[in-house]
Amino acid sequence: MTEPTDDGWPEKYRDPRERPHPDELRVTVETFDRMQDETLETVTAVSDGDPQPAVASFSTVTDLRKILTDRRLELLQELINTDGAADSITALANNLDRDYSTVHDDVTLLSEHGLLFVVDEGQTKRPYVPYERIHLDVELVGTSGSEEPAAV
Repeated sequence: MTEPTDDGWPEKYRDPRERPHPDELRVTVETFDRMQDETLETVTAVSDGDPQPAVASFSTVTDLRKILTDRRLELLQELINTDGAADSITALANNLDRDYSTVHDDVTLLSEHGLLFVVDEGQTKRPYVPYERIHLDVELVGTSGSEEPAAV
């Protein structure tokens, strides 16, 4: 068996471009219980051979909005438009006509939440989105006395 890297991937998948990825990333707002149910449904579907999207979930709409600001969505769209990768964070900042420092911070944050990957090529860090599309899935339902609408 191949030894896993510090992020849990075997060494042959150390470079995120070599990892198997679905075509779609689905970003959701879901309760923990709902996430558990969907995980079980996904495992069944995958074992039946049905392709499934990658999923990144947030517990509240507020949490999602803190991460997926308009500028960060623009950054993700730019990467998707350029076949998923930029030559560097500097090149991405230039394409977006934004300051390098803020783009670097955005890339770091999006990477920490699994919404993009960073390919380390020596001195160069290349932001990389392996998905053809990112689907935001937020459902608002009535509340029962809580401050924020619950997602289902």
